[in-house]
Amino acid sequence: MSISCRIRIGGRLDESWSEKLNGLNIRSLEGPDSAETVLEGDVPDQSALMGVLSTLGDLNLAIISVDTMDRDQKSA
Repeated sequence: MSISCRIRIGGRLDESWSEKLNGLNIRSLEGPDSAETVLEGDVPDQSALMGVLSTLGDLNLAIISVDTMDRDQKSA
Protein backbone atom coordinates (compact mmCIF):
# COMPACT_ATOMS: atom_id res chain seq x y z
CA MET A 1 0.00 0.00 0.00
CA SER A 2 1.42 3.36 -1.01
CA ILE A 3 1.86 6.35 1.28
CA SER A 4 0.41 9.69 0.23
CA CYS A 5 2.63 12.47 1.57
CA ARG A 6 3.38 16.18 1.52
CA ILE A 7 6.90 17.39 2.26
CA ARG A 8 7.73 21.08 2.75
CA ILE A 9 11.32 22.20 2.35
CA GLY A 10 13.08 25.52 2.69
CA GLY A 11 14.39 26.94 -0.56
CA ARG A 12 13.65 26.11 -4.16
CA LEU A 13 13.87 22.76 -5.90
CA ASP A 14 13.47 22.55 -9.64
CA GLU A 15 10.68 20.34 -11.02
CA SER A 16 13.30 18.33 -12.91
CA TRP A 17 14.07 16.54 -9.60
CA SER A 18 10.66 14.85 -9.61
CA GLU A 19 11.90 11.66 -11.28
CA LYS A 20 14.72 11.24 -8.74
CA LEU A 21 12.21 11.78 -5.92
CA ASN A 22 9.79 8.92 -6.73
CA GLY A 23 7.74 11.07 -9.11
CA LEU A 24 6.52 13.47 -6.44
CA ASN A 25 4.94 16.67 -7.76
CA ILE A 26 7.12 19.68 -7.02
CA ARG A 27 5.85 23.23 -6.72
CA SER A 28 7.55 26.33 -5.41
CA LEU A 29 5.92 28.77 -3.01
CA GLU A 30 7.32 32.24 -2.53
CA GLY A 31 6.46 34.51 0.32
CA PRO A 32 7.63 38.02 1.13
CA ASP A 33 10.49 36.78 3.32
CA SER A 34 11.32 33.30 2.04
CA ALA A 35 10.89 30.60 -0.57
CA GLU A 36 9.60 27.11 0.09
CA THR A 37 8.97 24.07 -2.05
CA VAL A 38 6.21 21.51 -1.59
CA LEU A 39 6.65 17.93 -2.76
CA GLU A 40 3.42 15.97 -2.89
CA GLY A 41 2.26 12.59 -4.08
CA ASP A 42 2.43 8.87 -3.41
CA VAL A 43 5.49 6.83 -2.53
CA PRO A 44 5.37 3.01 -2.60
CA ASP A 45 6.32 2.47 1.05
CA GLN A 46 8.14 3.85 4.08
CA SER A 47 11.51 2.83 2.67
CA ALA A 48 10.88 4.93 -0.46
CA LEU A 49 9.83 7.88 1.71
CA MET A 50 13.07 7.58 3.67
CA GLY A 51 14.97 7.55 0.36
CA VAL A 52 13.29 10.82 -0.66
CA LEU A 53 14.14 12.40 2.69
CA SER A 54 17.73 11.16 2.42
CA THR A 55 18.08 12.69 -1.06
CA LEU A 56 16.76 16.02 0.21
CA GLY A 57 19.25 15.87 3.08
CA ASP A 58 22.08 15.10 0.65
CA LEU A 59 21.09 18.28 -1.22
CA ASN A 60 21.39 20.23 2.08
CA LEU A 61 17.74 21.29 1.90
CA ALA A 62 15.99 22.09 5.18
CA ILE A 63 12.99 19.82 5.73
CA ILE A 64 10.23 21.90 7.31
CA SER A 65 7.55 19.23 7.60
CA VAL A 66 6.53 15.77 6.46
CA ASP A 67 2.83 14.91 6.53
CA THR A 68 0.91 11.88 5.42
CA MET A 69 -2.46 12.63 3.86
CA ASP A 70 -5.78 11.05 3.13
CA ARG A 71 -6.34 10.77 -0.60
CA ASP A 72 -9.00 13.54 -0.51
CA GLN A 73 -6.55 16.04 1.08
CA LYS A 74 -4.27 16.14 -1.97
CA SER A 75 -4.34 19.39 -3.91
CA ALA A 76 -4.99 19.43 -7.66
